Parts: sequence; C-alpha cells; structure tokens
Amino acid sequence: MKKNLLTQTLLSSALLAVAGGVQAAAFQLSEISTSGLGRSYAGEAAINDNAAVIATNPALMSYFKRPEFSLGAIYVDPTVNVKGPSPEFDHNNIAPNSPIPTVYALYPINDKFAVGGGVNVNYGLSTEYNNQYAGGFIGGKTELKSINFNLSGAYKLTNNISAGLGFNAVYANALIERYAGALSDRLGALKQPLGVTNSTLISKVKGDKWGYGWNAGLAYEINENNRLGLAYHSHVSIDFDGDYSNALPRSLSGPYASYDETYQGALAQMGLVPTGGMVIPGSLKLVLPAYWEVSGYHKILDKLAFHYSWKYTEWSRFNDLEGIGGDGKRLFYKNEDFKNSSRLAIGTSYDITDKFIIRAGIAHDESAAENHHSLSIPDTNRFWYSLGATYHVTPNLSVDAAFAHLRGAHNKFKENGIAFETKARVNLYGLTLNYRF
Repeated sequence: MKKNLLTQTLLSSALLAVAGGVQAAAFQLSEISTSGLGRSYAGEAAINDNAAVIATNPALMSYFKRPEFSLGAIYVDPTVNVKGPSPEFDHNNIAPNSPIPTVYALYPINDKFAVGGGVNVNYGLSTEYNNQYAGGFIGGKTELKSINFNLSGAYKLTNNISAGLGFNAVYANALIERYAGALSDRLGALKQPLGVTNSTLISKVKGDKWGYGWNAGLAYEINENNRLGLAYHSHVSIDFDGDYSNALPRSLSGPYASYDETYQGALAQMGLVPTGGMVIPGSLKLVLPAYWEVSGYHKILDKLAFHYSWKYTEWSRFNDLEGIGGDGKRLFYKNEDFKNSSRLAIGTSYDITDKFIIRAGIAHDESAAENHHSLSIPDTNRFWYSLGATYHVTPNLSVDAAFAHLRGAHNKFKENGIAFETKARVNLYGLTLNYRF
C-alpha cells in the first residue's frame, strides 16, 4: 500500500511541475524583460536594449560601454476556465494573478570584456481549485515557485564576434494539496462516520531544492544595422525531497472497527493509504529542460527595425517520472512522452524620436504536452500579441512599458477517465526602469 500511496503522491508532485501554464510551453516562463515583452520576445538573443541581455544571451554584454542596471516586473493576469462532464466538475479562474520580478546589472571591464548578474524566473506555475471542487483529487492546489540567479561574462573575440558564458543557480519550491472531492462518495456508508467530505485533505506534498546549470551565447554583428545571435541554456536537475501527509485516519476503531477492512479496501482501490497526519518521505528528480534560441536584428530603415527568434526547448528529455523512497528503492515509474517544442516570434520597433521607441510583436508557442495533459494547468498551443514602448526620461534613465495578450487553443482531454475542456486567456503588463551609470 505504501508503494501505491507514494506512487500517486509523488506523481502528483511531479505533475505540478510539468502540467505547465499558459505563458509558455509546459511550465517554462518567457517573461524575462519588459522591453522583450513589447515585441513578443522576438530577437532576444540579438538585441542589446538593456541589461536584461544577461537572461538570454550574455555575449551581448560586450556591446555596452557603460555600467547599466534594470529593475522591473511583469504582472500576469490569467483567465483559465475548466468545464467538466457535469456542473460540479466546472471551475472558473483556476490560475491566480502573480507578479514576475526581474533584476539585472552589468559592468564593462574594458572595450572587450564585461561581467553581469541577474535574478529572474524561468519556470513556475500556480493553480488553485476551491476545496469543495468535485475534481479536488486531481486539481486542488498546485504551486511551483522558482528563482534563477545568474552570473555571466562576455568577451569580444573580434570586431564582429562576441561570446558569453554564464552560471545558473535555481531554487525551486513545490507544494501540492489534493482533496477528496467526488472520491468521498466512493466510501459509501463510511463517509459520514469518518467525517470525510469533499474538502477532506487526501494528500499534501511539499519540498524544495537547489539545482545548477550553465548558459552560453554568441553574437555576430554583420554591421551596425544587422546582428545575429545564438544562445543555449543547459538543463537543470532538481532533486526534490518531499514530505507527504493526509487527514485520513490510518484505521477504524471503537464502534467502527468492524468496518476497517472495508475502509482499507476502498482506499486501496483509489490508490490511497491513510496517514492520520503522519509524514512519509519521498524524492523525485525533475529535469528542467535545456533550450536553444536563434535570433536576428535588422534595421531596415533609419528608424525602423525588424527582429525575429526561434526558440527550441528539449522537452523530450523528460521521458518519464521515477519516484524513489528513503530506502533507495523505486516507488513508481511512469512514461510521460513529452515532445520538444518550438516558439516562433517576429517583431518590429520604431524610433519615433530620439527619446521614444515603440514596439510590436506576435508569436506562436507550441505545447509540449501532446498526449499527456493535466487539470493542474492544461498546456496548449498559444498565440502572443504584444505592444510596448521605451521612453528616455534623461540620457541615463529610461522606462519600459509593455502589454501582451495571449490566447490559448481550446483544449479537450481526459484525466483519470474524466473528460475536461479548457479555455485560457492571459494579459501581461510589464514595467521596468533602466539606469546607465
């Protein structure tokens, strides 16, 4: 039974990280800068707007002549609605609003060498169904919070070619809570004496861990109006240490002792083992996938530029899930079969004056979950539509503002044999201050 319990709970813990959001494929986030948001992140590996280049292509730091600092945030306002086979499985607004902060600073050592560091969020998600929801056993509260710390350096190899290399440290914190929901009805006559309702906590898993990786980039400046960029970010392995518990009594006693065998059998059929609040340890290795980005920037007129990006994320590295117990034995194995995904973006920018720049962009983000969708946050293909601007308040101080609207494809899937339909829309609002010393 313990094997069945940890199989379900560790698997659920993994799904909170791979179910994904509507901002990017699976659980990857694209929101690394406000200036990039305004062009749907087209040209990120080739454009040196501000210190946020650290998050995409560190080679671009070599083009800065003075130290620069960027501080900002992007506010995520999602609307994700779920429709089930009956009204009790319907739920609206499952994803809460959330800010995504960004901080970057770079310092040119000389004409060829520059260093920099940044703090941003590459992965994360949050969904929450109320504790009375009938599907609470597969869609309760799900959170993955991560923060990426990056240190990078760049060197100009020739007048036209620059290279960059960085180190990433990622801290991730995971929490999942699942409630009995419609499963409480399967306890039949035992439901009332046990006090089990839709809101009874049947599993709670939490854990946190550090993971480490690296990133590298190249930039080729054809001339002052044309530049190409290539960036690579390695995978990061997170070895979660998790604690599991639930509110189900471990056994029945007193006047209900004769029902204990029935009670244990019913829970076994549902893949649950009661802990009565006792904590059971487990671990799970989660791989945050590597990704490539190829970008171009071309100033085709005196004030008009065109830029583009192709981003390729190696989700196929995530083939399976394996849970390991404290004794080192395999607790479960599940094939996931995620597929690699691509993101295509094109954008433009126009210098209205020396102080005021406007941007626009569109992008198509491909889902990584072709055959394995989850109620936590169903992953879908999505389109981006963005507008943005930069205003130079002084020669050294500038402000970036941007807005993007994301539309997810209408999604239909089954989980635990239950049919669901989802619709997702997201509005993103970005604001950043840049200062050049």
